[in-house]
Amino acid sequence: MAAPPESPVNGDASSDTLTVFSGSCPEDVSHARKLWSSLCMVPPLESRLVAADIPQRLPVSRPERNVRPEPSRPEPPNLLAVQQRQEERKRYLSMAAQRKETLALLRRQREQRIQKELLSAAFKPKPPKEKVPKEKTCELDVDKELVRQLE
Repeated sequence: MAAPPESPVNGDASSDTLTVFSGSCPEDVSHARKLWSSLCMVPPLESRLVAADIPQRLPVSRPERNVRPEPSRPEPPNLLAVQQRQEERKRYLSMAAQRKETLALLRRQREQRIQKELLSAAFKPKPPKEKVPKEKTCELDVDKELVRQLE
């Protein structure tokens, strides 16, 4: 027979004093203790309040230093940098002019090609029209007459 559980000693949940078996032989008591200890499951890591592998405190913030660096003075423009910028600008302008010339040339060639196609279109042989078999023409005539009768 199992007696009601006693209060734990020193808050230790795994203590043997939680369950008392009175009137049982020592062999039955040891089997019962093994049974109950095998049925007690360890709670999952997520349900524990503190885990050893998870840091519990936020890192300590360091106080900011009040040392202010001197404001940087604007440096006078470097002559070499100015020359490089001017050269780049000239190069980009020449590239833009070359692009405009290329686009104008392509436009002229397109216009010439269109004019040639228009001139040659009058002399190209026209593809033969498909000849409709007589049976189909008869059917078309019959259909037309039926439509006239309905009107």
